[in-house]
Amino acid sequence: MIKNLKAALPELGKIKSGVKGKEITSKEGNKFRPPQKLDHFIITTMERDTEGDLIQDTAIMELLKKSPNAKTDKNGNLTGIPIRLLYNDIQLNFPNRLACYVGGVCVCSGDGEAAQTRAGRNITCPCEKIDPTYKGKEKCKYNGKLYCVIDGTTSIGACHVLRTTSFNTIQSILGGLSFIQAAAGGMLAFLPLQLVLIPKTTVIPDGAPVTVYIASIVYNGSIDELWTKALGMAQDRAKYLIEMDNIEASAKQLMASVVESEEEAKDIQEEFYPDAVEVKTEPKIEPKAEPKVESKPESKPEKKQKPKPEPKKEPEPKPEPAPEPAKTEVIETTPENMQSAGSSTSETCQGPTPITDDQKRTILKLKKSIGITDNKKWKMMVQKIVPDIGSAVDMTTEEADKFIKYLESCGGDIPFQVCIPKN
Repeated sequence: MIKNLKAALPELGKIKSGVKGKEITSKEGNKFRPPQKLDHFIITTMERDTEGDLIQDTAIMELLKKSPNAKTDKNGNLTGIPIRLLYNDIQLNFPNRLACYVGGVCVCSGDGEAAQTRAGRNITCPCEKIDPTYKGKEKCKYNGKLYCVIDGTTSIGACHVLRTTSFNTIQSILGGLSFIQAAAGGMLAFLPLQLVLIPKTTVIPDGAPVTVYIASIVYNGSIDELWTKALGMAQDRAKYLIEMDNIEASAKQLMASVVESEEEAKDIQEEFYPDAVEVKTEPKIEPKAEPKVESKPESKPEKKQKPKPEPKKEPEPKPEPAPEPAKTEVIETTPENMQSAGSSTSETCQGPTPITDDQKRTILKLKKSIGITDNKKWKMMVQKIVPDIGSAVDMTTEEADKFIKYLESCGGDIPFQVCIPKN
């Protein structure tokens, strides 16, 4: 096996409730395609046509329209899609964050309390860019990404993805998943659910009523039917449920390693951040700033080389070139330069080395050998070594080594609250 090669959750296609409209030209002269909202779902493949748009998967859409588990409107368009989720953990099925896209890349993302820029700088979150009244083009928006398997597909091993920047949709999906999970006794994985698009009338800031379409997840049936279905699945797959913690732990590592491609980031900006397209003109300032920095060190040595007959003054200018790298480092880490710096720049901003795959496997083996099945107790053991983290996956290599030694020192009898190392 190739060391340090991170896997990625494969996508079979995308579920969309909007498309990119016809190309227009902004006041600044930039050409872009503003988003166009739909009142129904479309399912696409991962292939693109000559205009760069994802090709619709007409085969699966026609199949779903004939399915009794799907919903269509009067025009025969899909408004309800039968789906199955992959995990019991809501965050794994529907990861969400606050994000700002500029220049075809994500320049900042956060969780509502803390955020990190593409340059690796930690900032408070949220900021003024999330406010609806913010007039700038570098807007921050809510981002959600739903991973699911569409009932009716014949390919196992890949999923379909619904991406949204609608606050109402994100709130609705999270609320629906929480409700279903509570009614199903904690289960979500592979329950027969439905992704629906529901019309809602709301009032925009200027006071005019408007109809918006909100995506949500529902179970078609009563609470008793849902409970019976979940209980039957749990009994049939008792061993599977026991191993679900390990499956989801591996999935969290997988999600953490997902990196957006340049093409995907560009699509996200064009569809969900159309105003930021005009910001692309800003990087033109970069070449003007660079010669100014370079011209200063060039002029200094010329002035200092003139007094050649004074040998005592020659050693003084030698240490002065040292500030040059400091100046260039400051320029390289600005958000403007990060738009063109690529992934290699972001790598230099990384902090401590994250936990390795070998360490993860060792920790899982020790967890099993000790017999820890209570997630709360396990979290307390993790926080005994590294406070304020939720999982061993978030440890650095040094912290993981300490945690492994700690687990090795634990005996077979584990106290109620936390494992106590042997003397």
